[in-house]
Amino acid sequence: MSMLRTLLGLTSIVAILVAMNLMILWDSLFTQGVMISAAVFLVSGLGWFLLYLYQTLRSQHQDAAPYAFNAVIASVAVLVSLIMVYMFIKRADVSLDLTQEGRQDLAPQTVQVLESLTEPVEVFCIWVKAGDSQVRLAQEKALLFLERCQKYTDLLSVQVLDSQKDLVRMEALDVMRIQNVGTVVLKSQSRTKEIPLAEVSVRLEERDFTNALINVSRKQIPKVYFLEGHGGRKITDEDPVTGGHILKQVLEREAYEVDSLLLTESSSGVPADCSVLVLNHYQRDLQELELRALDAYLEGGGRMLFFINPTIRADEAGMAGQERLRPWLMSRLGVDVAEDMLFSELTGGPQLMLLTDFAQVTGYEDTNPNAVEFRGSYHSTHPITRNLSTVMQFQAVRSVTMRDPLPDSVVGTQLLRSTPDAWGETDLEGYATTGDARRDGFEFSGAASLAVAMTYQTDDLTIDGARSKDGRVVVVGDFDCTSNQAVVDIGTASFLLNTFAWLTESEQLIAIRPRGSASQVLLLTESEQRTIIWISVLSTVQLIVVLGVGVLLYRRRVHS
Repeated sequence: MSMLRTLLGLTSIVAILVAMNLMILWDSLFTQGVMISAAVFLVSGLGWFLLYLYQTLRSQHQDAAPYAFNAVIASVAVLVSLIMVYMFIKRADVSLDLTQEGRQDLAPQTVQVLESLTEPVEVFCIWVKAGDSQVRLAQEKALLFLERCQKYTDLLSVQVLDSQKDLVRMEALDVMRIQNVGTVVLKSQSRTKEIPLAEVSVRLEERDFTNALINVSRKQIPKVYFLEGHGGRKITDEDPVTGGHILKQVLEREAYEVDSLLLTESSSGVPADCSVLVLNHYQRDLQELELRALDAYLEGGGRMLFFINPTIRADEAGMAGQERLRPWLMSRLGVDVAEDMLFSELTGGPQLMLLTDFAQVTGYEDTNPNAVEFRGSYHSTHPITRNLSTVMQFQAVRSVTMRDPLPDSVVGTQLLRSTPDAWGETDLEGYATTGDARRDGFEFSGAASLAVAMTYQTDDLTIDGARSKDGRVVVVGDFDCTSNQAVVDIGTASFLLNTFAWLTESEQLIAIRPRGSASQVLLLTESEQRTIIWISVLSTVQLIVVLGVGVLLYRRRVHS
């Protein structure tokens, strides 16, 4: 009977070890192998206990029976407790970010904005289900960051939505930019703001979140005026090609107020409530009175956005064939809008593909001396382009460059560039007549600049009087990107909305910097994670059990 008891005891020990190993290996408790091993453990363990109790009661040491019984019960209770604790920890949705990035304090501006909230703000994290460990890690970090923000206000609520299941909720939010990682949407009353998370910026940046929070919670709505009177794209036109009403709708959904503006002799210049003045393509050039209004607006720290048609010629621009807008951009801001149209050998025409990686274009050398600042076609650090991760298509584009050196008090950044296979066609009349364009030796060739962002430092001081109020101007050598059919594209919409956000953000946000480079992340596969758990938990336990059994057998052999 002692041999049977020993056999049952060893069987129970082996069975529970097999169950625990299989549970970690398969990462689940309720599997056939785990359940069978657990059943064998319970049956053999119960048999061992009953035999042990029976033999103890029949032996001469009956007084030791209660102690033996208590010891067995305590051992089983401890084992069951450890298993239950492990399962609760495994199931608990609790995590801590102990990296250097996660331990950083929130910026004072973020804390100030959170504590000054007067209306509830809902944050919807719309996650894309992905097997990529880096994506899951970024989503967890975003939630931990939002939990830290919630400590400073009771008006911030956070909900997680599944991009594949919660379609009704997403439709109610009118979300349009779900990228390959997910999107964070902030909503307060009727205002919403989207922060798309892409592969190039997987993290939810504190700066982006604070900017969005200010957008949805501010009491003053930024007002965007579209300049009329020059044959440009109208914000009331619903035509897919010529119309621009979708851009108006997108801006209004992003908490902007949109209106049109006509500058005349009787007008008093650009209205004081203008946050951004937009020239959305022109067929007739600006008049002198309009340029004077732009001068005054710029000197007061105004914000302007120009989309310039690449096919306009001097004889169409104004009286006596003298252009006014392009020379004004050159003299005031150092922006050179060339008289050309960019063609691409990649597409075989005036269609340009803006890529995140030029490795897709082989056989061409990137001759731009500042190429290190770029990620393919996009500037890697400027707020407008740093998060862009999708391919964009531009149709019929001018090259837009910056003079060297720039005028005093002006700094600028090249935002977009073409692929290295492009060239600037200058014979536009010949192309309009024959439809044929070919690269000539005297024409520009290479990665051409398509858009620039300029900052003009004025003599006016900000409200706190600590620094000058900056004027901001973005010039894009294209106007098709604002058409109704183009704005629905995720990449184009992101570029446009980022541009308006950069032009209108409050000056106090300049001090909010990114949280620094992400901590070096060690991404483990599931098998590597299970191996670490096995080594840290079961290897020691099993080693102790093996040593214990070995000592027991050795002692029995010695005393026998």
